[in-house]
Amino acid sequence: MLRLRLVTAAVGLPILILLICCAPPWLFATVLLSLTVVGLHEYFTITQPTSVLPSFVGTLWGLAVAGTMMVTTSEAVIAVLLAGFFVVFTLSLRDLQPQRSFAGLSVMLLGVVYVGFLLPHLVWVRALPDGMEWVFFILLVVMIGDSSAYGAGRTWGKRKLIPHISPGKTIEGSIGAIGGHVLTAVGSWLWLLPDRSFLEILGLALGIGMLAQIGDLCESALKRAFNVKDSGWIFPGHGGVLDRVDSVLFPSAFLYYYVMLWR
Repeated sequence: MLRLRLVTAAVGLPILILLICCAPPWLFATVLLSLTVVGLHEYFTITQPTSVLPSFVGTLWGLAVAGTMMVTTSEAVIAVLLAGFFVVFTLSLRDLQPQRSFAGLSVMLLGVVYVGFLLPHLVWVRALPDGMEWVFFILLVVMIGDSSAYGAGRTWGKRKLIPHISPGKTIEGSIGAIGGHVLTAVGSWLWLLPDRSFLEILGLALGIGMLAQIGDLCESALKRAFNVKDSGWIFPGHGGVLDRVDSVLFPSAFLYYYVMLWR
């Protein structure tokens, strides 16, 4: 399994780097939209037992939100989100068990926001001034933090972090991730974003790292709630799209709105 994970990473990382730094905006958005569709499909396949509506309804709703986000950052995104909510809410009224109807509607809305709304924020981040650098910054914080957590957890991990959600994660691993975030902040300040103050980059790295860990735990909670091991199989050795992007969903939205407010 480890060898398969390494092979997938060796193939995927160069493609990812080229996509971020060299691809035209339309190609970057197209790839992100494709990943969003797959992520939506994975989510609604996992959660289908809670809904009286077919899974493709949630996928189409999320796709409409994500597609709108690829071409605009205006109020149109909120309009599409609310219009979909109205349609799905109306369709769910046919269920003879209102309690089940509301539960299914809540899970569907969560999926649309969680995948269809959050993931396209990476496209918005890349369109910012220094957008390419910000995207690399997010990914470096997440990946180096994850690797540091793994190493620290394997070496020193004894105390479980949240065992009822993710039995393998430890407090020591979480602390190790923070160390990785600090190192990433130093490197990012020196080579990626030297025009920003070090304290700002450090604060952002720690904030993004915390959100990445929370995002990972949220996806673990989703899989545990529906008793699945991986969200999918598209990345050999790594699972599905949700297994790979869970740690960047919250950080991408956070960084976008931070830069928009404080640039």
